[in-house]
Amino acid sequence: MLEHVLDQSHVPFKDHLNPGATEEELQELEEVFGEPLDPDFKALYQAHNGESFDSPGLFFGLEWLPLDEVINEVEFNQDEEEEFDEFPYEIDPVGAIKPIYYHAKWLPFAADGFGNFLAVDMDPGENGKKGQIISYGSDEETFYVVAESLSDLLSFIARTIEEGNYESTEDRFTYGHEGKLFLDQIGDLNRPVK
Repeated sequence: MLEHVLDQSHVPFKDHLNPGATEEELQELEEVFGEPLDPDFKALYQAHNGESFDSPGLFFGLEWLPLDEVINEVEFNQDEEEEFDEFPYEIDPVGAIKPIYYHAKWLPFAADGFGNFLAVDMDPGENGKKGQIISYGSDEETFYVVAESLSDLLSFIARTIEEGNYESTEDRFTYGHEGKLFLDQIGDLNRPVK
């Protein structure tokens, strides 16, 4: 599915992609993370180890993080993980994400540069699904299940491009035509996206 997205000539993603991650780099993340990586996540990074900082942002303007940055964020989540008796944020759908502000079993892969992320959730809540894609971060009042898998999210990106429901400049790829950041639009989407 990734190659299908990258083959779209309308948005110049290919000019900004890093070469695929090595087995050693993936193994280093796996050791830090403490369990096998999500298969979709692993396949994504075997194809390309994120993108350069000046990319329009494969994930609707969010930077696709290289593995060294993923490792930094995983280590941060591990250090800061804390369960709340009363979680101060909303979770949508209810019970799908564990009420933890930084979870050691989230694999962040896309970021806005201000502490907000899309991540693969490897330890979901009782109503969630392992491997689901979630949004979380310091500016997020609601943590959402965005898609049931990374493959579904990539399919949604491909369909968005095919349908022309995006805007693109040299340095920004955004969902829709309102110029809003993707993380600010998730609540209005028909989720989980496919």
